[in-house]
Amino acid sequence: MDETAAPLSPVVQPLQVGYQPAAGTVIGAIPVVPQPHHYGLSYEPVFVDHLSRHTGQQIGVVTTAGRVEGILSGVAVDHIQLNAGGKALHMRIAQIVYFEGLPITYEHPANGGLHP
Repeated sequence: MDETAAPLSPVVQPLQVGYQPAAGTVIGAIPVVPQPHHYGLSYEPVFVDHLSRHTGQQIGVVTTAGRVEGILSGVAVDHIQLNAGGKALHMRIAQIVYFEGLPITYEHPANGGLHP
C-alpha cells in the first residue's frame, strides 16, 4: 500500500440539483432535530504537551476501545493522528487512557537538562 499522504481537495458543490439551479438551495438546521447549544472540550495541556514531544516517533496508544501502535504524526487540541499500516488514524484525546513511547529528555537552558 502506498504510504504517501493523500492530497485534500475542496468539496465541489453541484451547480444543479434535480435539474434545478442550486443557487437557491437552503442549507440549514432542521427545527425538529435538537441542535447542540454548547460545544464542550476537556483540554489537558500537560498531557497534550507530553504527546506532542513524541511527534514523529513510534508510540503505543491505549484508548477506551483498545491498543494501537504507530508513528505519531500530529497532535491537535482535541485529537491525535497516528500513522499505522499505511492509514492515518485520528483518535480523540478524550478517549486516550495512556500512551507509551521512548523516554524523552526535558532540556532546560539554565541547568543543562532535566531528566524525568
